[in-house]
Amino acid sequence: MPHELDGKVVVVTGGTGGIGNQIARAFAANGAKVVIASRGLEQLEKVAAQLRAQGHTCLAIPCDVTDAEQVDRLMAQVIEEMGGLDVLVNCAGGALFMKPPLEISADEWRAGIAANLDNVFFCCQAAGKHMVKQQHGRIISISSVAGIKASPAFVHYGAAKAGVINLTKSLALLWGKYNINVNCIAPGLTATPGVAQWLPNKIQEDGSPVPPLEYPPDPEHVADLTVFLASDASKKISGELFPIRSLTELE
Repeated sequence: MPHELDGKVVVVTGGTGGIGNQIARAFAANGAKVVIASRGLEQLEKVAAQLRAQGHTCLAIPCDVTDAEQVDRLMAQVIEEMGGLDVLVNCAGGALFMKPPLEISADEWRAGIAANLDNVFFCCQAAGKHMVKQQHGRIISISSVAGIKASPAFVHYGAAKAGVINLTKSLALLWGKYNINVNCIAPGLTATPGVAQWLPNKIQEDGSPVPPLEYPPDPEHVADLTVFLASDASKKISGELFPIRSLTELE
């Protein structure tokens, strides 16, 4: 797999987040030229500097991916400075807030949809224009199990993530003739620093460790799956949804 991804240009939105950061590092470790994008330039440069110090190629581009014009400029800059675009990973997003539906304002609803669905469409659209011309590409979007099952604590988030899943399937059907694979990963609770307070104990009441498959995955596990979906090992896979979660979330 490392040789397959050598020199491939990969854009990771939300590239400084708990999952996006690990995805960027995984692609870099597999020889790809990585572009990370998010709103905060300082944190972007910090991650990019770490990767470059390890001998990897990494470009940091600040971008609000909820703004279609900024996304168009992002993709144009990637193609100009990196010489192409092979893989897009849509990882930007977040629940933003937890409120019952009767208390969500119109602006909050729109913000939740923009942060988790609009940005994915804008990035797919901008990257897709280039991938259609070159007749190949990979698009991997990070959704959530909140888009598969009920999400009463944050209905805006669940609705948007469900939209990402449907968008994935539609784009896969439309763009398959151009040799563009479009797939979706739906993580459950993932052991990132930002959710540490919600993680279960790793030790059971009897003192034995929780079985690995019954404990939330690490960001690295999501990253490994993302790299697989960008590799030739998955060249016949498109339009699919891949949940990655602990077995306890199946209950």
